Amino acid sequence: MLAALVIAGAFWVGILAARRLRDWGDRRQLTEGDGHTPLALAAASSSGSNPGGGLLHDAVSQRIRARVAQRLQGRVGPTAPRPIDADPDAPDLGLTGLRQGDVIVIEAGEPRLDGDYLVDGVVNLREGAQVTVVAVMTDADRTRWLVGSPDQDRYFLCEPIRGHGLAGEPPRHINHDEHDYALERRGQSSAAGVGMHGRPALPRVATYVYRAGPDHALWLERWGEQILMGTAVAVSAHDVHFLPGS
Repeated sequence: MLAALVIAGAFWVGILAARRLRDWGDRRQLTEGDGHTPLALAAASSSGSNPGGGLLHDAVSQRIRARVAQRLQGRVGPTAPRPIDADPDAPDLGLTGLRQGDVIVIEAGEPRLDGDYLVDGVVNLREGAQVTVVAVMTDADRTRWLVGSPDQDRYFLCEPIRGHGLAGEPPRHINHDEHDYALERRGQSSAAGVGMHGRPALPRVATYVYRAGPDHALWLERWGEQILMGTAVAVSAHDVHFLPGS
């Protein structure tokens, strides 16, 4: 009887010792391993406490790129100038580096503004030292213009207005959609465009900004006698992301 108890005790001691060795080995693998897992966890934790952390920015950029690449599958027609894809490893673009076929992602939290837009064409306007970019872009059946300068923290997102009836020099006041817009700023710029931007091939353009209160604006371009006009909504530059096509 005593011998049986001794054997049973030795058996369970062996089982407990084996479990402790296994647990110790698992902990060692987590803390040593290839050295990547604990560092990644620590970096992610510190980035979460600092919204401006580089790893958090990279993670957001990677997420946007992956989502855009998924949405663009099968959306580009045969007339596209070059194949378009959102490369997750490609460097971020700036406003002045946009080309036809690039992607502009707007995430302002408003369905009427947000979208993954393909750039059809770009017009660069230069007035003295000031550069303004007009990116003509589409998302499904929506056409929009993104208008802004690289040193601004807000851009205009414009919806084109068809059949406005204006020609020649615009008036100082424009009535549209029950709003009275007053001229706020006028400028003259040299122009250079690429892609299918829908503007005349002219070297200069006059631009106008009209306001009807803080939330309503108009963006106008006068190319000779032709006027292009769009209703404009201000969007934060932090909500706009530029991804290169490939």
